[in-house]
Amino acid sequence: MALTAGGIGFGLGRATGPDLLRSAGTTSTSATPPTSTSSSPDVFTVSGTMTVNGLCGSGGYSDVRLGGQVEIVNQDNEVLGAGTLQTATGGLCSFKFTVSGIPEGERLYGAKIGNANRGVIWRSESDARYQGFHLTLG
Repeated sequence: MALTAGGIGFGLGRATGPDLLRSAGTTSTSATPPTSTSSSPDVFTVSGTMTVNGLCGSGGYSDVRLGGQVEIVNQDNEVLGAGTLQTATGGLCSFKFTVSGIPEGERLYGAKIGNANRGVIWRSESDARYQGFHLTLG
């Protein structure tokens, strides 16, 4: 049985590139990949704010600063998209963020800001999409 499977694998391995095109009745050697007929997944943008009540960028809040990373994850903690903390009106320690290209259809969406000790704040898809994440630290 293993010998037969090896023979099949070898046969398929040889029918690649120009050989495969010739066997299909075409002589083109273009390496153009086939076009997909499936549509791309629907995506949305998550926005939010992060406010630090205290001295951000130093001490216990040194991980929450301008340009700090924001990750949007799914229920399995797989990163769906990333953005950065941007300056917001209202104070030195108040930031806004936007993360685009977040795929629909996950059970939960979480926002991770700062170091791993900060944890994840979870939302449903509807809440993540329409309300976003508005977080306060300290």
